[in-house]
Amino acid sequence: MDNSDNEKTTDLMTKLVECEDDDSLASYVGEIDGKYPLEFTSYVKAILEERGMTIADLQRKCGIDRNYIYQIFDGRKKPGRDKIIAIALGTHMTLEECQRALEIAQEGILYPKGRRDSVIIFAVSNGLSVMELNGLLEEYNVPILQ
Repeated sequence: MDNSDNEKTTDLMTKLVECEDDDSLASYVGEIDGKYPLEFTSYVKAILEERGMTIADLQRKCGIDRNYIYQIFDGRKKPGRDKIIAIALGTHMTLEECQRALEIAQEGILYPKGRRDSVIIFAVSNGLSVMELNGLLEEYNVPILQ
């Protein structure tokens, strides 16, 4: 998610590391407060908006049950790792955006040394659909997205 109004994470890290006292930390925290989504649904909603998509568009592309996806976005359901990956594919997230979504949801990032995760990384990096990913997962004899 590249928003020109937002600073790069590395720039923010530099500012934060340069904080020398409580006042400068308070100033930094005040500057970022509310500016960057730290909730999974807020993060995905920002990506949907950036891409001109609706939740209904996402639901059609990722194949998650209509009721379930709306329950995710209204806070009644917490998506698991596979659902987050399906959402990442449905929104055409970059690998970096997908990893960030997994981090925010505290579901563990994709690990390139794992067979299944390697196939998923390939799919995300190459813009495959959920159906195409599941075909590859079957081909490599690892569990499909649930």
